Amino acid sequence: MALVSRAPMKPPKPPSPAHRHLHARPDAGPPMRRPAPAGGLRVGQRLVVTPTRYDEDGFAIAQGQRAAMAIWQGIAGEAAEVEVRHVGQHRIRSRFVGAAAPSPDRREPPCPRYEACGSCALMHLKPAAQRAVRLAALTEALSGLGVELPLLEALREGPDGEADYRHFVKLAVGRSDMGKIRVGAYRRGSHDLVAIPECVVATPVLRRAMISVAHHIIDLDLHPYDPESRSGILRHVMLRQSRADGRVLCTFVAGRNHRMLKELAARVMGSATGISGVWVHFNDQPGNGILQWGPEGEGPGFTLLEGVPLIAELVAGERLLIGPGDFFQINPAVGELLVRDVSAAFADLRAYPVVDLYCGVGAFTLPLARAHGYAFGVEVLPGAVLHATESAQQGHVGAEFFVGEATAQLAAVAKRLEGRPPVVVVDPPKKGLEEGVFDQLLALNPARVAYVSCEPQSLARDLRRFLAAGWTVRQLTAYDLFPETAHLETLAVLDPPTRPEAPATSLRRRVVRKPAG
Repeated sequence: MALVSRAPMKPPKPPSPAHRHLHARPDAGPPMRRPAPAGGLRVGQRLVVTPTRYDEDGFAIAQGQRAAMAIWQGIAGEAAEVEVRHVGQHRIRSRFVGAAAPSPDRREPPCPRYEACGSCALMHLKPAAQRAVRLAALTEALSGLGVELPLLEALREGPDGEADYRHFVKLAVGRSDMGKIRVGAYRRGSHDLVAIPECVVATPVLRRAMISVAHHIIDLDLHPYDPESRSGILRHVMLRQSRADGRVLCTFVAGRNHRMLKELAARVMGSATGISGVWVHFNDQPGNGILQWGPEGEGPGFTLLEGVPLIAELVAGERLLIGPGDFFQINPAVGELLVRDVSAAFADLRAYPVVDLYCGVGAFTLPLARAHGYAFGVEVLPGAVLHATESAQQGHVGAEFFVGEATAQLAAVAKRLEGRPPVVVVDPPKKGLEEGVFDQLLALNPARVAYVSCEPQSLARDLRRFLAAGWTVRQLTAYDLFPETAHLETLAVLDPPTRPEAPATSLRRRVVRKPAG
């Protein structure tokens, strides 16, 4: 990393006597020596650097001899002045200040809270340049696999564009520097809160709901919950809007129960912001986790405070019920493109039943069950399975759902298949397929697999296992599901070395039953 100092560096001052205790050993021995700052840099120093790449979070990276520098609002290939904000042994954080010759890809971020919030790391890039960054990360992750199919030069995009696409937001409840209650997003690199009433990526309906909820929390003086002292009440607020009808489901996350939660629910329900139902989830545990799971691994619990319990989405012609805590795509328009593309990838294999691992509320399961005659879904969240089952019942779709970890439920799925080879959809979390799932999946003797991924590195790892087992990549498609960020969704369609014959008989339709497990 080529560093050009703007001013001569001065040696740091030794700590004053009043602050020496901060560096003392616990046993009151001699003070501990801090590691020397990487490259001799100090916080506040200004330099000129030229980053060469981006990391998985969208920071531009300049590689030095001792540490990498992550540059907020940096652009690979652009020589720019930056200000050092943090110096660690292995990583330096800095922010863009200016460039003598700005990159043609640079733009003024359209969000007034871009600098403070930090959620949309690529917003300083023009949309085409953002997409190039996302595709480059995917291409790099999949390089060396020997896959000859070229990736699309352009991502599959939805009609909602770069702004107003998020149909789900999470807000934290905390305090400002002056001690006042604040509701918003965590400031980049810290747990300080930034109010985001004009968030440009959230839908207009959610923006109004966010403003209303924050107003009523502050007006009712509902203090943030502190797990150490067990004081206060609220920790987080989650808001999800249906793209189909605009209704909003609101979930409070509280550290303890309090009569004012009911009052808060009544107020936000009456604020004419589209909020149709309000739930509460209790989490009194320390740490940053929003939802608290039960002691035996059962899913998080919720209590309805006001209004309707569920909202509904329409995906590929199927009506899906969604409740608090359920996973569903934050960008439903692009999510529907993905569902339709998976269905098209299986179009020549309609005689095979479907297995959908990590199925959530059934976004893939129900449309595929309609097309193939029968489908099985596996999901760890009991609430999502309950709502998927109810959606299947209401839609008269032949689908069964199993609640639990994929490794624990695949044996039950295999038993129900009775030797019939299926087609399989997997949409795992960022970490990819858990240990054991790959072997159990191959044991089903699938005719084709559609692997949906939100993380290029774990996708590459799992594709490598398929390729080693003789499978081939039939199709690769990337989706611009998260504009303004470094993330994207990918669909990989895989064929086995030898396709099993289609089942001679169809699965006997069952009345959709309660989830197994």
